[in-house]
Amino acid sequence: MRKALFAYTNKLYSLEKIKEINSVIDQNLHSSKDYPAAKTTKTSEVKFIHFGRIGKFLLPFTQFVLSSNKTNFGFDLHQLTADEVLNYNVYKKNTEYDWHIDAELEKPLFDIKLTCLLNCSDSSYDGGDLCLFSGKERICEEFNTPGSIIVFPSFINHRVTKVKSGERKTLAVWWSGPKFR
Repeated sequence: MRKALFAYTNKLYSLEKIKEINSVIDQNLHSSKDYPAAKTTKTSEVKFIHFGRIGKFLLPFTQFVLSSNKTNFGFDLHQLTADEVLNYNVYKKNTEYDWHIDAELEKPLFDIKLTCLLNCSDSSYDGGDLCLFSGKERICEEFNTPGSIIVFPSFINHRVTKVKSGERKTLAVWWSGPKFR
């Protein structure tokens, strides 16, 4: 039986709720350093927020991720904690993130199992497509709508194409679990 490459839902959050989430993020930014994947180009601006600062707004998001994992992926996952650092990625014109994977290769006790993204864009943009590669490139147009969520295994090669105009915003959660066996 073939497992799904990704799970998604469109418009889980309204534009008004996305604007509220963006406001909470902007008011609760955390100082940290971005560690993009090695040997790739990443030109987006990255900000950080602790899960504990925004978790109450992400209940539909986390429930969708857990349900998707149960239905599509079957990974053993850790619980998200308040000190978990989430990436808030802002892509402006001509910014991108080239092919990479999010899987953590150097942690002895856990692996990143799922890449979970919320489209937090509150204005229109062109370009900035999320593409997954599993035998062939797949443009995930389903994720281009603000308030949409996409979840996929972190070991799937993926990229964000250059934004041609506007501003693309995403909140990224890398959901970990015990080491793969």
